[in-house]
Amino acid sequence: MKHPDDKPQGDTLPVQGDKQQRSLRTPNERDESADGQASTEPSQQRIGQVAHDSVESGQVDTDKGPVLDATYDKVREGASQPVKQKRR
Repeated sequence: MKHPDDKPQGDTLPVQGDKQQRSLRTPNERDESADGQASTEPSQQRIGQVAHDSVESGQVDTDKGPVLDATYDKVREGASQPVKQKRR
């Protein structure tokens, strides 16, 4: 039997304390929550369709990450620590 306060999965509620009383969501919890996302936003559908059409027509990725990484590596060659340091 369902409890009257039960919500569909994905609609979690923030609770605090021993008695698990409800509390207000923080801004990032509102932004990242499943119920805070519009599932049928027209602009998201358009962007997805454009991306799909681009891939289907044979266009290549225009990501600048690999180019910037190569430039960074070239600049670091003469540095005292030429090896990239991993972020922690």
